[in-house]
Amino acid sequence: MFVRPDNWNELTPLERRKVRLDTWQNAPVQFVSPEAEANYKERITRLRQAYDLEHPDRIIADISMGAGEFAVRRKGITGKDIVYNHEKLREPLLEFHNEFQPDVSVGLLPYPGKVMDMLDYQTYIWGGQKLPDEMVIQAVEGEYMRPDEYREFAADPTNFWLKKYLPRVMPKLAPLAMLTEFPRVSENVDIIDMMVPFGLPPFQEMLKTLMDAGNELMKTLAVVGQTGAMIAGAGFPGMGLNIVKTPFDYLGDTLRGTKGILTDMYRRPDDLLAACEAYVPVLINAIVNASDRNSAPAAMYVLHKGADAFMSQKQFEKFYWPTWKQVMLGLYEEGITSYLFIEGSYNNRLENLAEMPEKSLVCHFDQTDMRRVKEVLSDKFTIAGNVPASLMSTGSAEDVRACCDDLVELFEDAPGYIMAFGCGFEMTTAEKIHAVQDSVKK
Repeated sequence: MFVRPDNWNELTPLERRKVRLDTWQNAPVQFVSPEAEANYKERITRLRQAYDLEHPDRIIADISMGAGEFAVRRKGITGKDIVYNHEKLREPLLEFHNEFQPDVSVGLLPYPGKVMDMLDYQTYIWGGQKLPDEMVIQAVEGEYMRPDEYREFAADPTNFWLKKYLPRVMPKLAPLAMLTEFPRVSENVDIIDMMVPFGLPPFQEMLKTLMDAGNELMKTLAVVGQTGAMIAGAGFPGMGLNIVKTPFDYLGDTLRGTKGILTDMYRRPDDLLAACEAYVPVLINAIVNASDRNSAPAAMYVLHKGADAFMSQKQFEKFYWPTWKQVMLGLYEEGITSYLFIEGSYNNRLENLAEMPEKSLVCHFDQTDMRRVKEVLSDKFTIAGNVPASLMSTGSAEDVRACCDDLVELFEDAPGYIMAFGCGFEMTTAEKIHAVQDSVKK
């Protein structure tokens, strides 16, 4: 847990950032050997230098994006196992780290399959449920907020999420709609409305389901946490990331869906903008609280609908950028670095990113022109990317080496560059993983 020093209110954003990074870098780890401890400290020092726009002794190769599935699938692990059988992942992951010695720890998202079943989760399907066992997970879009509900959402996003969105995407939580609006509980008689749902059988049944799901989740987290601790103890640090999205993507990914949010830009632009604005303080507060709980120094934005191919620059600057920028600036004030996982291309957005303060961003690119990235952003922010996932999946090892060599040559004089995959993939070969890692060790 992150504890603010007594002089927190007197610190500048960059001083607060340093305190958070110090806490992450110096977190206690139980190492398996003195050699593992030395390797961990060497690796996390490089990561810290990349965060701080310094020049480590060499470029870092972060293979965590994509290599996680390869690490377990090469040992016969299925998509169903990744969702349901987390204990099966431990040995393949530990074996992978021992064999490949990555600069950054490699893992998998801890999909809580049994918990998702218990809650009847609707916005995804997954292996062992509705997908074949070999597959992991697939998003299923829908309009879980009607277009005429924008104003209700903007008036109180938390209330809408609690009483309408969650019951719609998790039918087992339908009784949440019975709850009163908590801000009105200010007099003794208001306790009646607050407590009535808790005395009704449907609500009590939901509470039991939640408690059972919580107990099941604790089992999953115990396995995942132990595996993560063992990987760290063997000498491999992680990047220290929480996950978040932009206000527009929160609305577009699940509440309105892609089709809904596209039409809303034309039919309900004012309502859409008001909803994005309403999200800003909610997201800042949520990520600050998460960063305080787990001491992660950075928040990773999984960026979807702001890419060049999705909307015009004019639309980006009207609907997407302003509220996203407000969230990032709010986190910057709290010393939290925004890690941007930029799916697709951002060739038209680089100047927008350049508006952010120095050291406020890590920019991880997928398909953007890296020469322009270096020209526009590399003196202000940590840059990561962009070895193509397609190359890792279907290209030759020679193709991978050539791509990585070009990136090393391009960024060898830039501070804080991290070699990384553009996006995730399921399968590749050990030879291609080694090609990526060897490119930075010459």
